[in-house]
Order: sequence, then C-alpha cells, then structure tokens
Amino acid sequence: MLLGLVMSIAHAQPCTLTVTGHVVDIDTREHISTVSVHIRERNISFLSNQDGLFTIDSLCRGTYTVIIKGPGFDSLTAVIKADSSMEQTFFLMHTGKALSQVEVVGQRKQGIATNAHTDIKMLALFQTRGATLGESLKGVPGLNSIQTGPSISKPVIHGLHSNRLLILNNGVKQEGQQWGSEHAPEIDPFIANKITIIKGASSVRYGSDAIVGVVLVEPKTLSSEKKLQGDVNAVAGSNGRVGTLSGLLEGKFSDKPYGVNWRVQGTLKQAGNFKTANYYLKNTGLREGDFSLATNYKSKQNNLGAEVYYSEFHNKVGIFEGSHVGNVNDLYAAFARTKPLTASYFSYDIARTYQQITHDLLKVTAFYKLKNGDRIEAQYSHQKNKRDEYDIDFPYSTDPEILKRPQISFQIKTDALDLSYQQENKNHFSGLFGISGATQGNVFKGIRYLVPNFRNYSGGVFAIEKYSKNNWLLEAGIRYDYRWLRVYKLNNNTLETYNTTTNYRNITGTIGSTYSFSNHFSVSANVGSAWRAPSVNELYINGIHLSAASYEKGDSSLQSERSYNFTISSKYETDRFYAEVVLYNNIINNFIYAKPALTPITLVSGTYPLFNYTQADVNMKGLDAELRYSLLKKLSVDAKVSLVRAWNKTIHDYLLFMPADRFVNSLKYDIGSWKRVQHWYISGEVVTVLQQKRTPPNSDYVQPPKGYTLLNANTGFEWYSGKHPLHIELAAYNLTNVAYRDYLNRFRYYADDLGLNVVLRMKYMF
Repeated sequence: MLLGLVMSIAHAQPCTLTVTGHVVDIDTREHISTVSVHIRERNISFLSNQDGLFTIDSLCRGTYTVIIKGPGFDSLTAVIKADSSMEQTFFLMHTGKALSQVEVVGQRKQGIATNAHTDIKMLALFQTRGATLGESLKGVPGLNSIQTGPSISKPVIHGLHSNRLLILNNGVKQEGQQWGSEHAPEIDPFIANKITIIKGASSVRYGSDAIVGVVLVEPKTLSSEKKLQGDVNAVAGSNGRVGTLSGLLEGKFSDKPYGVNWRVQGTLKQAGNFKTANYYLKNTGLREGDFSLATNYKSKQNNLGAEVYYSEFHNKVGIFEGSHVGNVNDLYAAFARTKPLTASYFSYDIARTYQQITHDLLKVTAFYKLKNGDRIEAQYSHQKNKRDEYDIDFPYSTDPEILKRPQISFQIKTDALDLSYQQENKNHFSGLFGISGATQGNVFKGIRYLVPNFRNYSGGVFAIEKYSKNNWLLEAGIRYDYRWLRVYKLNNNTLETYNTTTNYRNITGTIGSTYSFSNHFSVSANVGSAWRAPSVNELYINGIHLSAASYEKGDSSLQSERSYNFTISSKYETDRFYAEVVLYNNIINNFIYAKPALTPITLVSGTYPLFNYTQADVNMKGLDAELRYSLLKKLSVDAKVSLVRAWNKTIHDYLLFMPADRFVNSLKYDIGSWKRVQHWYISGEVVTVLQQKRTPPNSDYVQPPKGYTLLNANTGFEWYSGKHPLHIELAAYNLTNVAYRDYLNRFRYYADDLGLNVVLRMKYMF
C-alpha cells in the first residue's frame, strides 16, 4: 500500500523541466543554426534557431539521449541527466571533407531561400587570406573579379558588379563610391569568418540594387566563453613582396552563457611593385591598415540583446604609371606594346598617380524575442567614406600646398535604419517583414570636376513568407522602394549653383520553391524581379577618372533598369560525390553601361580613352556547375565551369565586358596525420580561361586578349604543439610564370597580368 502511494505521487509529479542547448562550432566558437536535433527517448526532432539554440520543454526528470547532425559536421550523440532545468553547450567538429570545400547551403531565415547560396569558410577561406575580397571569391562557380591593375579588384556575379551587386559588411549594406569599376570594396577580408554568396535577384530582402546577388561578409559570433581567445594570421607573398599581419582578440566579462562579450581586430598590409612574367609594373604598391571593435550583450533569458560594431578601413594604392600617356600617338603606341615603354624595378614607394581611401562604419543592433518565439530587430548604421585621387604633378600652380592637394576628392556619408519582424515557424509557415530607410549626402571637392554633390533619401518596405512541409519549401516576397535624389550642379557660364530633383519608385517581387527528392538530391527554382535607379555618375559624370585612366561622360536622360531573373539549381550530394548545377536567365531592360567612344580625348593633362554611358535592352544567361568525386578515400577531383552569354537586343549583337568562359579543374590528396602534423594535404589546380570572342566588332580600343591556362599548387597542414593548432599553407600561383592578359582587367590595354606568386600563410589559434 505504501509502495503504491509513493508510485502514485511520483506519477503525478509534473514534467516541467526545460533544457536549453547551444550548438557551437568547436573550431570557430560560432553558433550553428538549422542543425537537426533529435531526442531519442521522446522521439522528437527539430532545428536549432539562427542563434544556434534549441529548447526542450515539459521534460520529466531523467536521462535523455541527444543526437545532433548538421551538414559538414560529424554527428554528435550526447547523454544528459535532467535533474532540474539546465543549459548545456554542444560542440560539433567539422568532418574532413567540410574543411576542404566550399559548401552550398540551403534554407536561411534571412533572404531568399530558393536562390542559390554558397558559403566560403574554414579552410576554403584560409586559402584566400592575403587576397582582396574580389579575388577571394573567384573560386566559386559563376564569380569573377573585375580588376584595375594588380591591387584593385571587386567581385562579379554572372557578369554584373558594382551597383548591381550588394555587399553586406557585418549586416550593413556597404556604401562608398562603389559605382566605379576600380573602386574596390573598402572591407578587410580578415574580419570574415564566413563569406556567403547569394546568386539571383535579391532585391526583396536587401534593397533595390540587388539585381544579380549579394555578398555577405560575416564575422564569427562573439565568444560566449570567459577566457581570452583569438588568432593571429601572417601572410607573405613573393610577387610584390607582400606582407600581411592580422590579429583578433576576444573575451567575456562573465562565466555565464549570457552577459557582455567583446572583440578587437586589426590588419596591416604592405606591398611593392608587382611583377608580370617579364617586367615590373611601376607604381603598383599599396599600404593598408584596418581595425574593428565589437561588443554585445545577451540577457539571461536570451530574449533581449544588443550589439555595437565599429570598423575603419584605410589604404593607399598606387596606379600603374604606364596607364597615363601624353598624346594620341603615345596612347595607341601603349595599346600596341607588349611591355611598358619605361622599364621599372621593385620598390615600395608609391608616387602619383595614387588613390587614398578611408571608410568608417558604425553599427548598433538590438533585438527582442517574444514569448511565441518571434523576433523583433532594429539596426542603425552610419558610414563615412572619403576617397582622394592624386594625379601626376602638372605646372598649374607654383604653390607647393596646392600641389599636395588631390585632383579629385569625394566624401559620402550614409545613415540607415532597418526594422524587421521575424516570424518563427508555426503550422509550417514562417516569415520576415521589414521597413528600411536611409539618407545619404555626397560632397565632391577637387581641382577637377568629376561628379556633382548630391543628397539622396530612400525607403522601402518588404514581406517574405515561407511554407515548408515534408519535402517542399515554397516562398514568395514583395517589396516597395522609393528614392528621392537631388543633385547640385554648377552653371559653367554664370558659375551659379542650381539643383535637379528626381523621384524613383518601383515594386519588386519573387516566388520560388525547393523540392527535396531525398536526403541527397534537391532542386530549386526561383523567379524574381528587381530594379535599379541610375547612379549619379551614370547621369552626370564628366571628367577624368584618374584611377581608371579614362574620361567618362554621363547622360542625364537615363531611365531606371528593370530586371526579370529566372534561376533553377539542382544539388546532389553523397559521401563520395557532389554535384551542383545552376542555370539562369536575366532579362534587363534599360541596362546602363559605359560604351567606348573609340575616339580618345586629349586634355592638358594627357590623352585618355573616352567612355559614354548609354542604355540597351539585354539578355544575360549562363551556367555554373561543379562536380566533385572522391576517387579513393584520400584522393578527390573537382571540376568547375562558369559560362555567361550576354546579348544586346538593342543593337542585335553581343554585350561588351562580359566574363570569358572559365574552367577550373583540381586534384587533392589528403596525406593524413603524423604525430603533431594533422590534416596534411596537397593539391594542384588548372585554371583555363578562353578568349572572349563574343563581342561586337570594332567596339573597344583594344581587342580581347587571347585565352590562357594557369597552373596552381598548394600544400598545408595543422601543427599541434599543446592544445592550440598552427595552420600552415604554402601555395604557388601561375606556377609556370605565363605571360597573359585578362579581359576583365581594365589595365589589359597597357600591361600583362601577374606572374609567378608564391604565398606562405600561417594562422595560430589560442
């Protein structure tokens, strides 16, 4: 009888315990979202949220088996004993395969899930350290970089760049003078723990200019541990004798999983004159110094938090001396030469012509989680970008102070506010709703005119809704944007200032779906529209663009672009085989581009190629594909292809300045581990770029260069001395020192591209 009473009381005890789990990457300490969590005894499964958290409610006292699985990570099985409500951190380890590849990820809670996504992280990101952001992304099918010499590079997706491709720096839309093809993103790549590329029209989520895609530069989540931790990166390159040093230190003021975290990070970089296969490129050095600070707070209940982030980017980049000539005959002679007229040598000196850029970014973010799991977030950002361009000295003044001034100086300030409401998955539905606004002012100063001052106000409101059930994911989104632009111009006759005001407004939308045939095979399709108002330079530029070594003229009658994008992608993945294919078709009406006038313009300062901004209706379609197969347990092959076909419907001919066909084939052998050496590998790569023959005849100052093939090789490993690893890699690019010119390099008119470059990378984590 007593035993029955005890059992009855025990049975009547309420099951009110709660277990909160944190899923964390053991290497980066980054929280891992959307991993599968299964509780064996309860036979329930769910996904971790965007902060890597999951909660199990209504538990009885007892022992439970937790099984956690995520793509690119080893499966983790853990046993927890629940005597009371508790929090526990679960660390996932990367599989060997995940360390050496670029992963394609699926559904995200932000953005358009049915667009093709690619993540670059871990070893794939380490192998790009020391390169510019644009160069770092060239390993992804469908991505290229447009260059202005060896030091200036910006990303290209499916043939489009600059104002048609958004870059988010730690969640903030990067705002500088990005309209220039030689205006590289003012971002230190070392801040990134992961770089995500979203292909396809993404305007619904990220704003009106995201016609071709978005690049997300994402730092790792601030540490949730009390102890100090960090890393040091060192990179040395033989070509240009490049030296880069970057460090990160972070910690926490409390030993609790909540409270205040902090981080400091900085980078120094220097390079001298770079070298082609046969000669040095005079005045192509660079100096760079960057830093960032971050702190955040999370409440004990993890329902309230805030973050403050600040970064400063500063660099000075020399512009190749051979790109500036005195008269028409010299210009055409420079086009025809196989090497520059003036021989050069190695030097760290940077003389005129050069550009000097400083970019400051401040971000303040706060969030609040409602009891139903929904999330409200507010973000304010401020950016200030200052760009000075210095031409070679000319005797327009005898005042030494005037001679020190830049010929061209821009300063643009941007303030933005974003509010969003994230709806957690309920009855298979989830959503994201938001409103955003920004104000921007640009002040132009300089001895020469290039673009006018302007004031810009913009605002938008959007909604994205998703439905997921069984093997289906369906989504749709809509957005409305408004832009007010006032330009302040100078009347050359009266020297009086007058202004012109223009209003732009439009609606964009997207609809897409993903179907998973199995755990290995899925297909996604997305149809989206986007639009872009003409930028100020396209409308009103009229002058020498020093860093591009060209003269550009705008057209104030240009209309907004309208894009209709269709993308279909498929992915198949097993332990030994991986395949992804992306097909896209992008129809853009009123496409704006700089058309070569074919008649150079001669001024007192020299002779320059002339480009006029114009519009056309175009159709851009193409293919991105990657195949990877493990021939043996330690031997794998990888093949990538990127094809773009761009047709100018207005002139019934091909469109200028599109990427040539690109093929990358590689072979990788995992040597394994030996004593303190872990994850030792060796790989070789063949990059083949065909000649771009799809251009209108007699449409450019110089015909497209011949195709080329480059050989690259690298080897690397992790050295363990105690608990902390030292990552080491030795890589060689253009191993056979081929002389070549790339069609997307603006300075192909005057010089070859880079020759052999041997790079040593080291990263120490503590």
